[in-house]
Amino acid sequence: MLIDEQKKVAFYHCGTKFNIYLLYPKQSKNSLANCSTHIDVFDKITIKYWANSQQLESCPLSCTKYGRCIRYVNKQFSYFCPCDQGHSGIQCELQENCSRSSDSFCRALSICICLLHKHGPTCYLKFSICQLLSTPCENDGICVPIDDRIVRNKFTCLCKGTFYGRRCENSKSEIDVNVDGETFEQTTAIFIHFITAFENVQHQRITTPEKMKYDESTIEPFVTHSFHIVIGELLNKSYYLLVSRDASIESEYIQTEFLPNHRCIFVRELLIKTFRSYPRLRRIKYYPLLCRQSQQLKCFYDENYMCICDLDRFSNCFTFNHFSTYDCHDHNDCENGGQCFQGNATCPSVIV
Repeated sequence: MLIDEQKKVAFYHCGTKFNIYLLYPKQSKNSLANCSTHIDVFDKITIKYWANSQQLESCPLSCTKYGRCIRYVNKQFSYFCPCDQGHSGIQCELQENCSRSSDSFCRALSICICLLHKHGPTCYLKFSICQLLSTPCENDGICVPIDDRIVRNKFTCLCKGTFYGRRCENSKSEIDVNVDGETFEQTTAIFIHFITAFENVQHQRITTPEKMKYDESTIEPFVTHSFHIVIGELLNKSYYLLVSRDASIESEYIQTEFLPNHRCIFVRELLIKTFRSYPRLRRIKYYPLLCRQSQQLKCFYDENYMCICDLDRFSNCFTFNHFSTYDCHDHNDCENGGQCFQGNATCPSVIV
């Protein structure tokens, strides 16, 4: 909705909807009004308004009994009154009569919020694609019809947490990572690095942040992509080898843990004093010897590489950026001094 300072809808755009850009071809009727884009979120299955259910103790707005005071998610000191059905205005003081389907929600005069399988200005029209197919989505996935104005007879599936695919037909790989007491006390979050090796192309690295839950010593990341190596990183930049294998298996279950002897050692702790003083390129020539000199060594790293000791005690090294930041691009919505971390920087999908 495009609304003005009096919480009135400034303009109803009846033309083509934009999926990506919030574009409005006309200005508000009142050229002096300061308009903003207001985004409301509803649960399409229950038509419940998605917002903090708790009433704020101190609020500058005096909402009537037909609304409550809520703070904007992205503005620290800005508030509004979300109104009950059939009411509007800054304080929900205006009463409105909507002509709509009984199972819809009337919002801001003539805006109707429809259930998942209904559409239209008054929510009387039905999407039929999900009803026509007997099992459009597998494994209890939810069938969501795509707007007929965009493409006809198409749908997408919302999958449960452990499944993925166009019809939720695939199971994600599950990794149970046990964290010992000493490691648990050192950190509140862990970064899980999934490394996939290719023959003639640079390896791929995907990172997922995992939050440590109170009084729990296991994290359970689910993975949809293939991988060969899994490395756990603590907030203090300590690395642990969790998984290492030659072949990747789809939809597998892996149990592993943070072990002291699986900690990756910084290379200067392994080299003798003479080798430490060598330039980096000359020093790298001695890396293949390190795994053979120390039979218990699992992995080691320097400023640019991460090296894994294989079963034949050879060092397999690959580039590893130790300076990647996962700070949500400096956009922190966490409150009370909390830190924000996100996964894969190119296409972040997990935020803790």
